[in-house]
Amino acid sequence: MIKKFDRISAECGLDAIFERFVKQSPVSVMVRSLMERVLNAQQLDAIFENHAQSQYTRELLFSSIVDLMSLVVCGIYPSVNAAYRAKASSLNVSRTAVYDKLNGIEVRKR
Repeated sequence: MIKKFDRISAECGLDAIFERFVKQSPVSVMVRSLMERVLNAQQLDAIFENHAQSQYTRELLFSSIVDLMSLVVCGIYPSVNAAYRAKASSLNVSRTAVYDKLNGIEVRKR
C-alpha cells in the first residue's frame, strides 16, 4: 500500500529531487534528518516543562529559542540578533523577551 505522502511526492518529482541531494551530499541530508528528529518542537517543549524549576512559558516557547540558536550554531546567521530579525514576525515577541529567555535558561550542575 502506498502512503498518501509517497504518492504525492512521486507525482511532484520530490523523490528525484531528494535522491539528487542524497547522492551529492548524503551527510547534509543525514544531519538535517537527525536535527529534525532530535530538535522536535513538541518534545523540546515537553522536556522544558518537565524540568524547568524557575522558568515558565508565556508566549515564547523553549523550542523557539532552540530554533534560533540552531540557526546561529549552524552558521545560517552570525548572531542571535540576526536570527531574531529574520524570524521576528513568526516569533511575535520582543527582542528583549528572547534575550531574557536566553539569559534565564536554567543549567543543571552535576
